[in-house]
Amino acid sequence: MKQIKRKKFCILVNPVAGGRKTTKIFTKIQPLFDTSSVQSVKYFSDRPGFITDFIINSNLSEFDGLCVVGGDGTIHEAVLGLMKSGKAKSIPLGIIPGGTGNAFIEDLGCRDPIKAASQIIDGKVSPIDIFQIVHNEATSYAFNIIGWGMASDVNIQAEQWRWLGGMRYSISAIINIMAFFKKRHLQLNLADNLVNSKCLFFVALNTIHTGKGMKMAPHAKLNDGLIDTILVRDVSKLRAVKIFTQVFSGNHIFDPSVEYQQVKTFSIHTKGDLLNIDGENTGHTPINVSVVPNALKIFADL
Repeated sequence: MKQIKRKKFCILVNPVAGGRKTTKIFTKIQPLFDTSSVQSVKYFSDRPGFITDFIINSNLSEFDGLCVVGGDGTIHEAVLGLMKSGKAKSIPLGIIPGGTGNAFIEDLGCRDPIKAASQIIDGKVSPIDIFQIVHNEATSYAFNIIGWGMASDVNIQAEQWRWLGGMRYSISAIINIMAFFKKRHLQLNLADNLVNSKCLFFVALNTIHTGKGMKMAPHAKLNDGLIDTILVRDVSKLRAVKIFTQVFSGNHIFDPSVEYQQVKTFSIHTKGDLLNIDGENTGHTPINVSVVPNALKIFADL
């Protein structure tokens, strides 16, 4: 584990994440940086995509670390900027939770912003894997989840109920199963096996957690060089309810209707389906996905 002395941080705050509580969170953590002989320069995001553009277009060589205050969407913007600019291995990323889902930070075990800030100041750095996504010759990245089918539907509905906080994911999943239960045709190449049938959902994860407290991929590790995948095919509504109730313990993977695999690549050939990428419905099929081992450095002791 490499430990480096911190000197200067660039802090990027998403003021609309987590019900607009991130500004208050930053006010709480700022004294930690000030009393630790760490110089910090802060910038506030004023639009979607600001953080990605800022990282790509800014000279960050004067900084020893880049920190974001926000949720999974904020982290996604930072990861895109770091990967697309080629800066992912030259400047470590620190994450201070301020969103409502915070699935990624759940795996790091520091949901408390003060603890997260202290961990960043401590200076321990670990590499993590990133997913590379190719769609129609355009390349993008994901650090947490790629979801298809019901995994995308649930996220769309959950966005409409942000005022419910993290529990909106569970409520949306229940409503989706009971009222909008929909299976789609999926063409998926997974570990050299071709799936060509109706399916309920498919997710690929880098983390154990997704949503709020769901242990969707209980064997996932951030630095194992693998993509954890969950496929649920043409199941009944009753079976879907049973699977959902087991997701919070991770025991759903023992259900015979759940196919859990760890792979290094996969492809979805179905055209025009919306995707949930890191909690944002911004992607579409078809896609080719591969894991990029140790692609990004974060402030964490993994």
